[in-house]
Amino acid sequence: MKYISLLLVIVIMGSCNSQKIDNTLSSFEEGYQPYAQSWTGGIPGSGSGINLFLPLDTTVMQQMEAVYFKGMITQTFDIKDPNGYIIARFKTDFNNKPDMNMNLEYEEEYGNKPPANQKFPFELEDSEAVVKFSRDGKTTYTLITGIQTRPSMDLPSRPQ
Repeated sequence: MKYISLLLVIVIMGSCNSQKIDNTLSSFEEGYQPYAQSWTGGIPGSGSGINLFLPLDTTVMQQMEAVYFKGMITQTFDIKDPNGYIIARFKTDFNNKPDMNMNLEYEEEYGNKPPANQKFPFELEDSEAVVKFSRDGKTTYTLITGIQTRPSMDLPSRPQ
């Protein structure tokens, strides 16, 4: 009886992640593949990040709430007009100015923000992302597969 209940708990726990995904997009038009491109600002402290280019209809951007990719979550989206891509922008910690005061006296460090621990709700491969949509008060999750990685861009400053 113990083994059956243990097996049941494992099956239920394992199926929780798969129930969240409502749709999967894996095939795209020729020349309109999703891709990710990292960037680094050339000036120390100018930042770094990853831009995820999604070939989705730009009208759905108003319904997008979040994008999950490589353990990161963003709610920052732009449209790249000439190609019809929606760009999800993720900031990374590399080349950023630390927003903290380090001092030998602990009183001087008062006001430093603790690191944010966001729980990542999906187990994704490096070539997968999940887009969270809100339609008519209902939340849906769409898995996008086949994301290509393009060479990194080294920029003189932060992209606008």
